[in-house]
Amino acid sequence: MQFKVKDIGDDGLDVDLPITAPWLARECADSGVALAPGGVAFTGRIERSGSDYLLRGKLAGGFVTACARCLEPATLPIDVEVSVVYVEDDAGGGGKGKAKDEDDEGSDAPDVIRFSEGLIDLGSELREEILLALPVSVLCREDCAGLCPVCGGNRNTSPCDCEERQRQSQSKFASLAKLKS
Repeated sequence: MQFKVKDIGDDGLDVDLPITAPWLARECADSGVALAPGGVAFTGRIERSGSDYLLRGKLAGGFVTACARCLEPATLPIDVEVSVVYVEDDAGGGGKGKAKDEDDEGSDAPDVIRFSEGLIDLGSELREEILLALPVSVLCREDCAGLCPVCGGNRNTSPCDCEERQRQSQSKFASLAKLKS
């Protein structure tokens, strides 16, 4: 996911990067997602903009993760526009940060990332975009009934009344029902 600036011509450079399972496991290890059958890919273009480089493109595809309610696999589509300006770091720090003269212009302004030694690394930006696109709680479907807290069964596949029976047996009036019988 690294590109040498000397390989980026005046016309720019088309970028087509598939996100691989080993890369995802290494870079997003704690995310709990895997690639969906269609996978995820970044397609875009790096263009020279004066002494800087502008990356524009789209990160699209899908991930699979466990549903927050029933723990069944849930597909999570991703479709994120990416816009980043890469600025040569004279000091050789190579860290991510705002350029010296850059003011925050709002959410439409592209991120600014410093690079050094003539090497632009897209990996950290793609990792960040993936992690920001993942919701805190993923559901397999909007009306997911989840797991029964009593028997542990998936209420989407077989509804149960365990909760109601437990509530009735623990009720203050449960002993009165026994006296009536």
